[in-house]
Parts: sequence; C-alpha cells; structure tokens
Amino acid sequence: MTQAGYDITTLFLCGGLSKNTLFLQTHANATGLPVVLAAEPESVLLGAAVIGACASMDCASTEEAMRRMSRAGEVIRPNPELQSFYERKFRVFLRLYELQKECVGLMEDTSRSTRQLH
Repeated sequence: MTQAGYDITTLFLCGGLSKNTLFLQTHANATGLPVVLAAEPESVLLGAAVIGACASMDCASTEEAMRRMSRAGEVIRPNPELQSFYERKFRVFLRLYELQKECVGLMEDTSRSTRQLH
C-alpha cells in the first residue's frame, strides 16, 4: 500500500483477534508498525453508539462521533531485532508468489493442450 502512495504508520485492531497476543505481536513485527488496540473491548457496541449519535444529530459527522467516543488502548510495538528476519521472509514470499504465477500459467497451457486433443 505504501507503493500506492498511502502513508501507513500504525495498525488499529479490534475484535476477537485483538485478544490473541501472538497474532498482535506477529503483525507488529512483520509490518514494523505499532499495533494499537481500542480501549473499548466491545467495538461493535461502540460502532452502534457512534451511528446513534449521528442519527440523533448529537454529532455533525461520523468522524466527530468517533473522535468523541473512541480512545486508543494498549500499544504493541514491533521487535526491531526481528526486522531483518521478516524482510527475508517477505522476499521469499515474493519469489514463491512469482513461481506460483508461472506454475499456474504452465497448467493453463497444459489444460488448453489437453482440451485440443479431445
């Protein structure tokens, strides 16, 4: 996404997986970004309250309601010692992805050839 021009500096997570410390730490480490959890554990209820505040005209916009009602909770920071490990893993992933695309192309060619034989 950064290559597309987005400046991503933080990951915000809520929901069931936000209770999984391994999931959270792995995402922080793999992206090199801090992961911020919502202070309110019931994010669905908070979302309903935000929509209600907008519907009642208590807030002028969804953004205003979110600013007024939401707070950041715990922050999980990436482990800088693992950065090179995840960079290497990502390079391996990219190579495997290119190989997978090549293999799919080969199989498509094989499928076309097989259909022509029938």
